[in-house]
Amino acid sequence: MAIELRRLNTQLIGRLLTLVVIALLAALVRYLPPQPELASNTMLLGFLLLAAFVAGEAARELSLPRITGYLVIGILFGPHVLRLLPQAAVDDFELINHVALAVIALQAGGELRLSRLVPRMRSIALITLSQILVVGAGTSAVVYFARDFFPFLHGEPAAVAVAVALLFGIVALANSPATCIAVITELRARGPLTDTVLGASVLKDVLILLMLAAILPAAVVLVQPGVGFDFEQLREISFNIGLSLLVGAVLGMAIGLYLKQVNVQPILFVLAMAFIVVELTHALGLQSESYILMGISAGFVVQNSSVQGIKLIEALEANSLPLYALFFAVAGADLNLGVIPGVWEACLILIIARAALVYWSTGLAARAAADTLVIRRYAWMGFLAQAGVTLGLATIVSERFGGWGEPVAAIIIAMVAFNQLIGPPLFRYSLVRAQESQS
Repeated sequence: MAIELRRLNTQLIGRLLTLVVIALLAALVRYLPPQPELASNTMLLGFLLLAAFVAGEAARELSLPRITGYLVIGILFGPHVLRLLPQAAVDDFELINHVALAVIALQAGGELRLSRLVPRMRSIALITLSQILVVGAGTSAVVYFARDFFPFLHGEPAAVAVAVALLFGIVALANSPATCIAVITELRARGPLTDTVLGASVLKDVLILLMLAAILPAAVVLVQPGVGFDFEQLREISFNIGLSLLVGAVLGMAIGLYLKQVNVQPILFVLAMAFIVVELTHALGLQSESYILMGISAGFVVQNSSVQGIKLIEALEANSLPLYALFFAVAGADLNLGVIPGVWEACLILIIARAALVYWSTGLAARAAADTLVIRRYAWMGFLAQAGVTLGLATIVSERFGGWGEPVAAIIIAMVAFNQLIGPPLFRYSLVRAQESQS
């Protein structure tokens, strides 16, 4: 035991020293002139990926998910802590990050196997419904009745408090399918808990987009009573969702055909298709979240309408490490922890309330579905992590809602940062306790 602990400490110290060296090299590229901007950003991306890989291995040795290491190194290297990556560089990585997320979405869809989902459908539907009713409505109620802890609501009419409460309700409901699939892939997890959490996460992601289409115009009406409800936005988002799923299904058929007829360098073909997904999103004028739906739809079609699903998942799992390192490191770099001190009281209330409501609503639904004790005890841990749609909502709120939009966005970012750091380790713990980890 002592020898094993000594070996672990030696490896961990070695990795930490490696991270220090990488950070120093990145600092040289960042601050020593002259460097062409494109070359500098490319080199910084390389250092970020290298540091993320080392940090992921260090996290794994501490029995944490690799993506915790990716997120932490992204936060440290990002423009808000060590500032080794300027904000302009993080913005320049957006296309690469979108392609990585499209691939992750493709893998998420590929993991949705009907043969495993159908027996879990009752549980998935009940958990989704329970969380919408309990987490969404419960968080809205907490915000409304605890509005004295939100300084930006002081002196505002009740209608504004209702609008803010509705927005935080949808924020609390959102979670991160990308984070779920990253932890599942790392552990090679298989079983009822895995299928339930992933299925409910993907279903909620689609429903949340529809709910946003209704809640955002409703919030505008509450804040500006003279403005009518924007039904056009609801129609537009509904159309975007339908078109995204349809285009994704067509791309899924193309991927399945390629894997059946050619199957040469499948990961390169999948990366090319992910790039096409992102470009199609822009070309068709769809919302930025649409490429996630396209990826999920494509993976689902490959898995369930052909026999090529195993080839797809094997190719993705064998090459997923750099994609996850890139996506979550850049996501970490984009998180501004500096907003937390100014909103910590409101943020703490919401984090505690959300965790309690997720725990209660998931257990309630699992009991109603006559699920096993494992699902009742541990499934809620898979719904804590947040990213993607939630961060997008923070930007929308900041742009649309005057004086209180910015503090609301700051609280959302703080919630995402905290939940994204605690969510993956807890989900990993739940999969290990459920004995569904195969790594």
